Amino acid sequence: MLIKLPKAFIISLKDFYNDEGVFLSSSLAFFSILSIIPLSMFIVNILMNILQEERVVKFVYSKLITFFPAIELHMIKELRKILASKEISSISLILYGVFSLQLFTAIEFSLNKIFKTAKKRHFIMSLLMSFFIILLITFTVAASFAFTYLIRIFQPMIFSELSILLGFFLKYLLPFVLMFVITTLLYKILPNKKIKLSSILIGALITTVLIEIAKYVFAFYVVKIIKINTLYGSLSTFLALLMWLFYGWAVFIYGAELIKNIEKK
Repeated sequence: MLIKLPKAFIISLKDFYNDEGVFLSSSLAFFSILSIIPLSMFIVNILMNILQEERVVKFVYSKLITFFPAIELHMIKELRKILASKEISSISLILYGVFSLQLFTAIEFSLNKIFKTAKKRHFIMSLLMSFFIILLITFTVAASFAFTYLIRIFQPMIFSELSILLGFFLKYLLPFVLMFVITTLLYKILPNKKIKLSSILIGALITTVLIEIAKYVFAFYVVKIIKINTLYGSLSTFLALLMWLFYGWAVFIYGAELIKNIEKK
């Protein structure tokens, strides 16, 4: 399978444009703008009700900002204040979950187009699958929070060299693992087509690596090359966020194309 990769990279780039990957990425960026706050609030409030731990807000926020490049995104910084809001009713919590579904139904539509799925799921089934994905993501975040909490408790008891390694893991590797797990879940569950897990793992790993590389390239591009603050002024943070979401989803769509071509004999 690994021998196919160089050829699959080239073919996937061609297929990305043939399958209208630019337009799919644009629509996913739009739905992300609408869903990022409701989804984050839904995850935070679910975890706070289950774990009864105030540090969940700080943890979710710290992991959320690692998905974005190191540029001034004031909209993301304001999200922490919103997440810390305690005046959330049960009805509001349910509505946040419902608002988040639109992003995952859009992802399902995009992946079905990429994988040339012959038969689409029923609308109700599609919503249930989207909600299932949200619960899995919530569980993944909860597990990583519990793991981080345990490490922080026992870290003072560990000798200094191992403590440094654990700190490095929490700061850099854990966000990477979270991104990889979430990407794998999206590729595996949302398309209405059976795909080999080995192909998905390779595609998800490449996608995660490309997104991590893209964060640094994108930050350099908007700050040093086009100097977005000078060009757009007060609109720069919103446009930078939108551009990054588009780029990130373009990498995700390309990863789906890559999985499709790895699957081909």
